[in-house]
This record gives sequence, C-alpha cells and structure tokens, in this order.
Amino acid sequence: MFQSIVHMLFNTIDYFAVKDVFRYKRDGRLRRISYNEFGGQVKNVTRGLADMGLQAGDKIAILSNNRPEWPVSDFAVFALRGRVIPIYQTLLPKQTAYILKDSETRAIFVENETQYKKIAAIKEELPGLEFIISYDEISDITIPVIYFHELIEMGKIHREKHRDFFEKSIESIDPEDVCSIVYTSGTTGNPKGVMLSHKGFLIDIINSEAVLSLYPSDVFLSFLPLSHLYERLAGHWCPIYRGGTIHYAQSIETVVEDIADARPTVMVSVPRLYEKVASAVKNQIETGPAFKRNLYYWAVGTGLEYHEKKTENKLTKELEFRHKIADKLVFQKIRNKLGGRFRCPIAGGAPLSVETLKFFEAVGMRIIEGYGMTETHLIITLTPQGKTKYGSCGKPIEGIEVKTAKDGEVLVRGETLMAGYYNNPEQTAEMIDKDGWLHTGDIGHLDKDNYLFLTDRKKNIIVTSGGKNVAPAPIEHKIKISPLIDEVCLIGSGRKFISALIIPDYEALMKLANEEGLELRNNKELAENVRVHEIVLEEIDNLQHDFARYEKVKKIRILPEPFSIEKGELTPSLKIKRSVVEKEYKEIIDGIYE
Repeated sequence: MFQSIVHMLFNTIDYFAVKDVFRYKRDGRLRRISYNEFGGQVKNVTRGLADMGLQAGDKIAILSNNRPEWPVSDFAVFALRGRVIPIYQTLLPKQTAYILKDSETRAIFVENETQYKKIAAIKEELPGLEFIISYDEISDITIPVIYFHELIEMGKIHREKHRDFFEKSIESIDPEDVCSIVYTSGTTGNPKGVMLSHKGFLIDIINSEAVLSLYPSDVFLSFLPLSHLYERLAGHWCPIYRGGTIHYAQSIETVVEDIADARPTVMVSVPRLYEKVASAVKNQIETGPAFKRNLYYWAVGTGLEYHEKKTENKLTKELEFRHKIADKLVFQKIRNKLGGRFRCPIAGGAPLSVETLKFFEAVGMRIIEGYGMTETHLIITLTPQGKTKYGSCGKPIEGIEVKTAKDGEVLVRGETLMAGYYNNPEQTAEMIDKDGWLHTGDIGHLDKDNYLFLTDRKKNIIVTSGGKNVAPAPIEHKIKISPLIDEVCLIGSGRKFISALIIPDYEALMKLANEEGLELRNNKELAENVRVHEIVLEEIDNLQHDFARYEKVKKIRILPEPFSIEKGELTPSLKIKRSVVEKEYKEIIDGIYE
C-alpha cells in the first residue's frame, strides 16, 4: 500500500503523465489539465504554503465549488503534512465561523468574492485565522488576501532556495497521520470534526475500487460538492488512483448539458438524480402515442428478464434476439441522452428506489449502490458487480466487519474507523464502544449472503400514540417516485396517524392544476387549494399499497416553498432536519391533527 494519498497521486503521474486528469469549461472554452501539470501545481502550492510560514499540523480550510484548484489545494496541504478542513460553500457565516474556530484553522482557500466577503464578515471572531487565499480576483479588498496564482509563484521561488523540500516533506508523512478533519452536517446540534488519516483513506479507496473495477479510460462527471467526502473520495480519489479523467460540471443546474459535453462513463450521484432521469423518461412515454408506450414497456420487461436470466446463466437465443431489438429501438436512445458511454452509475447518500434500480438495469446500466459514513473514511458497503439484491446497499468491502445489535442498529468495525472527533473525546466514546464497534445510528439487517438492508436512522423512527414503530425513509422514498413530488417529510410521533409535509414539483403540479381548470397564479395558491391536495393525496394513496395500514400517510399539507439550508431545514448534504421542520411548521402540523 502507498505511504500516503500524495504518494498514490504521484504513482499515477508516473504512469499517466500526459493524460487528462481534469476537464472543465471556463469562459465558454473546454480546458484540460494533465496529470503532470496537476503534480507540478501541487508541488508549487505546497512550497508556497511553506513560504507563507505554514507547516506540518496546521489546519487549512477550503471553501469553494468544484474546480481544479480544489484538489490541487487538497493534495498540497497533505504534502505539507497539514490537515484539510473542507467547508460547504452553502454554509451561512455563523456556521462557517463555528467550524473555523473549532478546528483552529490558520489559513483558508476561498473561491471568489462571495466567499471572501463571507470570511471577511466573520474575521474578527477568528483571531487564529491568519491567511486568506483566493482562486479568483477580488474587486473590494477589505482584509489582506493572497491570490492562488501568486501562491504558485511563491512556490517556484521557494524551490530555488529549498530544492528538496517537497520530497523530504512527503517522505516524512506517517500513514497514521490525521490529514483531514471533516465536519459532519449533523441533523441535530453543532457539527463534529471527524479526524481521518492517510491510511484509512487508502484502505477505503483501494478496497472500494476493487469492487467498482474502474479503468484509466473512465471519465467521471463531477457535480456533487467536494466538501462532502462522497465526491472527494469516490468521485476524485478513486479515478485518480486508476488514472481516470474528471470532468467538472459547470453547476448543479447544468448537469444534463454537461453530460452531453463530458460523455461520462461513470457518475457519482445521489439517488434523486437517477430517480429524476427515470421519471422524465416515463413521463415522456406516458404523454406520447400508444404504440411508443407499448414498445417502451415491452422493452423494459424484456430488459429485466434478460438481465435476470443472464445472472442465472439461463439465457436463451430467443431472449437474446428480443433484447437486441429492445436495445436498438429503445435503450440505445436513452443511453445516448446520457452521453452514450455511461456504464457505471454509482448511488449513495440515501436509499435508491427499487423502481429506479430496475429501470437502469433494464436499460443496460446497473447502478452500484453503496453505504458509508464520514466516520469510516466513507465506504462501508458496495453492490458487487452484476449481483444486485433489490433493497440492499451491498456487501461490506474488504477489511470491514458489519453486524447488527439487538435493537437492529448497524455496527461497523475495521481499519477505516476514524481516529475520533476533534476535541471531543466524550462523543468519540459514545460512538465507538470498548470493543471497537462504531455505532452508526442506522437500523437494518444482514441477510444470509451478508448483504446489508437499511431501514432508517434510529432517531428518525416514528412512534405513534398507538405504540406502532414507523420507519419514515422507505415510505418517503416510495412517495418521491411520483413526478408531482420533490420532497416529503413524514410526521406522526405521539400522534394517532401518519401525515406528511409535501414539497411538490411546483411546475408539474401547476400544469396539472391548470389542466383541471383551477387557474392558480402562484405557489401559495397552489399549496392552499383543496382540489390540489386531493390530487396529491390520491397520487400518494396509489403508491402506498405495500405498507401496513398504520404506516400509510392519511393526511398531507403542501408547502408553498421548498425546505432550505439557509433556514436550517436541510443539512448541507440536503438531508431534512426533522426537528427543525417540525418546530418551523408546528402550527401547520397541529392543524393536520385537529
């Protein structure tokens, strides 16, 4: 195994020096950075940081959207033997100040003027923050700033005086060193700093890639935030380990356009994107002519049968022939809309609906589901290639033990467990017991083949006034299959029945309402209309056949605006903070149960 993540990078550079590591659009032009250029920038930024007086053990934060400078800064801090503090660019100044203060950060990379002003506004609260380094030019400078291009020049000058500094620095890295402190976006309380090491990351990268089977020819589309470990490890370090290429999306809103440009072979995403793709295809078919609809459903049925029989080694010539026709007439067209080369969709961060999984499987793109936590250097389980079990998030990767406690909580043990929470030994002891088992807070079970099936977060379980335990996640995910519904939050603790707050797809619901002749003018009128509520509740009822009577949503309220990070209703990784939502909408919720 490599000595550090930096050594992993430079091993890849030795093999793929002139190959593209990054592609991105800037000023309307596609730009490229080779592995060799990437390595050179990492070396110069490392030396530039040293020239500023930063040293081993210092905490250095990164506050930026995805762009090549982000991983350059990341690897440079590793090479300096510093500790990287990634920060979500959507965090409010108060939340950002908490992380910078708690982590004792000395320097921060910021993307642009927006993030610079955020730091300038809280600088007085941060006496330990000495340096701000900006990727972009700042027009209104109120506190000193160093530009990224200046840092690179400082590094070149530093090299003339200290020629072997970089090599000596990386050779003195201890694999057990904490190289990053990642603050979890918890749904309750302040975030906790998870201390992670080179060794833990490397074990996770190598053992995960053994399941994913990546190739140097793979192109990854990057659009999830690098501040989240999911994109950083699975979407960056895994392809870098194998010599792949990372193409940056211009923004989360332009992903469809970026797919056409990048023609990715692999995409790391949350389930919602895959669900939206499946839903968009289905909607297009449902509104089209009958013969196209019939052809589509015949093709999907054929695709599912083909993959099932192929897994069982029971393919027939007749089925192979039918599948070839279905592929040519239907599936190829769908794949072309996703760039034409997409072979490996990876889903994580939340459970994926079985319906979406089956859609992609039929089309010829088996989604690999995974489960992980920041506290385990990310990946715990992955679906083995071609061995999907519906409803499961896969099997533990090599080197990780998983078991369930008496109450169903998932416990994890292995070399990839965190070093602990920064400055928080009490919560570390609560998380990892004396036998080395990490208590995940998730409820689930393992089947006879060691596949893990998750139910929900332990703290999310709703206990009704009748004493019934209801896991909201499976119900919410089923409801979100509807093209009319974007988000849903189940309510019912201590109540007689389950209800839900609904964030609709406002555009789709407004279109349907107007077709019914309701003539509504805005989202507020939409949310308050009785007939609209009836339409959405009917839609939900049609999706609840598989649930017990006490689990079914009986009443709903449609909200006039989506949940937001700014109001504290969502974590930066877009998980609902149920306690905040229930407090924010208490009056509406009480009205449901009157």
